[in-house]
Amino acid sequence: MFGQPRRRHPRGFTLLELLVVVVIIGIVLAVVAVNATPNPRSQLADDAQKLARLIELAQEEAQLTSRPVAWEGDAQGWRFYESTPNGWRVLNRNVLAPGHWRQGMDNVQIVAGAAAVPGAPQRLVFGREAIGLPWRVALTAQGSRVDVVSDGGPRVLTETQTQ
Repeated sequence: MFGQPRRRHPRGFTLLELLVVVVIIGIVLAVVAVNATPNPRSQLADDAQKLARLIELAQEEAQLTSRPVAWEGDAQGWRFYESTPNGWRVLNRNVLAPGHWRQGMDNVQIVAGAAAVPGAPQRLVFGREAIGLPWRVALTAQGSRVDVVSDGGPRVLTETQTQ
């Protein structure tokens, strides 16, 4: 008891323990970085779903106000218009205000259902009637394509196209 020197237990971490912790942190950060990178295909699908819901609202707006509502889109975003005695006016209220895609589109094209007027932008026009003409809008970004479609009824769907 008196003759033996007291041993002190070392405090702190060994180099090996610190290296293990650094490796674990590196793996966790790599997994988070991979999952945090947005997937262009899922962004395109989200944009198409949002457009489908907005167009359903625009159709309802046209029926409730008894005034035609039109949609126009391009690579940067979209706009909804309402018909007035003086022509088309951009809707700037609530959810039908002009918006932007989450990612830039390579091409936004009305494939079917647009009235072609030379020199005028392509527009989908929704009338006061609950049933209209069938139409299809193709959204293309980074080699992927999703179509927003309607058979003329009030329901708007999305279809992923393989290229």
